[in-house]
Order: sequence, then C-alpha cells, then structure tokens
Amino acid sequence: MNEGPGPGPRLVPLPGSAEDGSDGAGPSSAPLSDEGRESQADGTPAAIAHADEPVSLGGPPDAAGPPGAGIFSLEGRPAPGLYVAAWLLALVGFGLLVVAGGAATSASSGGGIGLWAVGLLFAALVVFTLAFAAAAGYQVLARANRPAQRYRGPSPLILFAVVLFSVTLAVGLLSAVGWIAPESQSLGALVVVLLTTLAYLGSIWLFVVRTGVLRWPEMGWPTRWRAPRGQLAGDALAGVTMMVPAYLVTILIGAVVATLLGVQLPSALPTPRSVPDALATVLAGVIVAPVGEEAFFRGLSLTAWWRDLGLRAALLRATLFFAAAHILNVTASNASEGLRMALLQFVVILPVGLALGWLFSQRGIVASIAGHMTFNAIAVSLLLTSGAIRA
Repeated sequence: MNEGPGPGPRLVPLPGSAEDGSDGAGPSSAPLSDEGRESQADGTPAAIAHADEPVSLGGPPDAAGPPGAGIFSLEGRPAPGLYVAAWLLALVGFGLLVVAGGAATSASSGGGIGLWAVGLLFAALVVFTLAFAAAAGYQVLARANRPAQRYRGPSPLILFAVVLFSVTLAVGLLSAVGWIAPESQSLGALVVVLLTTLAYLGSIWLFVVRTGVLRWPEMGWPTRWRAPRGQLAGDALAGVTMMVPAYLVTILIGAVVATLLGVQLPSALPTPRSVPDALATVLAGVIVAPVGEEAFFRGLSLTAWWRDLGLRAALLRATLFFAAAHILNVTASNASEGLRMALLQFVVILPVGLALGWLFSQRGIVASIAGHMTFNAIAVSLLLTSGAIRA
C-alpha cells in the first residue's frame, strides 16, 4: 500500500508488485524503513535501486552431484562450524527421542513411564532447542549479504521450532515437579501462555532485532513520535470491527466441518471454576496470547515472507503457518479422532489467520492485535458462560 498516515513505517510495494499486493513478475512488496526510502540522484529509492540484483543466501554455490549434495557441503559457508553443530545436535536429539520412546514402551509394560524415559525426553528437548537455535544463528550469518529490501534473518519456521521445544521443556519441567497443571488449572494455562509469549518475543529480539535484521517498527509496531493522534485508536477499532463478523464466519464453517467429520474441538483453555480462574483465563486468552502470536505470526513471519515473496504469497503462507501451529493444541484418544480433530482445527483457524493477516497488511500490528483480542474475547466469554451454567 502507499505511504499513508499511521504508526511506524508503512508498507510500500516494490517494482513488480501491484498496488493491491499481487506478486507480479518482479520483486515483491516489502515493509521499508525510512532509510530504505532515501532517494538517489535519479529519484529512485535506494532500497529499490538494486531490487533486480540476484539474491544470495551467503551459502555455498549449487553443488553438482546427487540431490542434497549442496545441503551437506561446507564449501563457501560463512560459519561451517555452526552449520555442522546444528545438524549434529538435531541428529543427537532425534536419537535421544527414539531411545526415550523405546524406554517408555518398555516401562509401560511394567505399569509406569520410567525415570529413564522422562530424563531422555527432557534431554532431547534441550538438544533440539540448541539445534534449532544454532540453525537460526547460522541463517543470520548466511543471509547477511542479501539486498537490504529482502529478509536477511532466520526462517520463521526455525524460530517456531526454537519456541516449541524450549516452551515444551519448561512446561514439562514445571509439570513434573507439580507446580502447574495446564490441562486442568486456569493458572497453569496462564503460565503456559506467558512462557510461550515470552519465547515468541524473546526469539524475535535475539535473532531478528538484536542482529539488526529488522527493527520493531519494520514489523508493524508503532513508534510514539510517529503516531498521529487517534491513529492507534482507529487501527484498534478496525480490528474489532472486522473480527466480529469473522468470528461468525468461523463458527459457521466450524459447525459444518465438525458435523461432516463427526468430532468437536475442546476448549483450548480449561473451564474456570472460580473468580480467580476466570481472571486467569481472561488474562491468558484475551490479553497475553494475542500479543505473542501477532508479534510472531504477523509481525515477523508475514513481514519476512512479504519481503521475499510478495503480499499474496506471504499472506497465504503465513495463514497456513498460523493454522498448522494451532494443530499442536489438539489432543485425542486415538489416531483417527486426532486426525479429524486436527483437520477441523486447521480449517477453523484458516479464516481467522487470513483476516488477521489482512488487518496487519493494511493497518499494522495494533489492528491485528486488537482483532485477535476481540476474537478470543468472544470465545472466552462463551467459555465463561458455559462454565457458569454448568456450575
């Protein structure tokens, strides 16, 4: 979209991208900072002047040989030691996971899970976290020589893996010592949401902001001195206004698909049984979760892919990513039920992710956070109502 009023840098199409965000044949849309808008002598913005230059990942050239030969080649890599460490740690983590599964199977025949199995599982989570963190660090170095208007940071998928394994490790340890029970206690669920949000924001800060890949305003966050009076309120109102009908559409789609598949999705949060539980549920679902998820799935992921792919492709990829990530919340008693519930969850989240992505592309992250909060507030209100009726 064109430069316009609003907090932070606006999203400006590069050559080859239509004003409506279509990919076109040339370079794609990208959120440009003020530095990227500095003009050259001929009036061409500096960030666009070299947009047609080939993009280099900073890794080794294409290697001749069988498929995958270039992946395992160290020639020309900026940090071969880090690259090897990431692969080795991933292999070690996979091995620990396999051994932990075998230990758990053996122990279950005796009526218990087994301390060895639990210890090996926690070790696998630690190693996987380190492996993907090393991979993220390597990509920062390998993509450093990309053109300024392209995304030069680690893949959002790799950072999501860092978040997933680190949070699973933390929650597992807290559950093992009996401090939280996320599936049955509202306070435990709040702790999980807080840890996840901190992991989202922390991974963005450590691997994207601190490394100079992107600044917070380039990911849609407002800056106080650039926000005209009333602009933030207008963005928030736009998010609220859009997500109310989006919730109705989601409910309709969910009802049809649930009937066809013969399953229902349980609530992502436990039913509150007291006033403190209700407050914890509201804080987790309506206040905390939307901030972390919007920062990661829209602020980082959509921005990163927008810079490289164009708006339409980036919006599609970010929507699918957001929906796929929510499948991890599904629990079932058997594989058939789990598959159907995962499909239902995926289909239900798609229109939500699409609406939030569109809000972000048009109004920035304040609008998408407000929209996300609105959507969750409706769901939490229904959860609280149902809990009150049962009580």
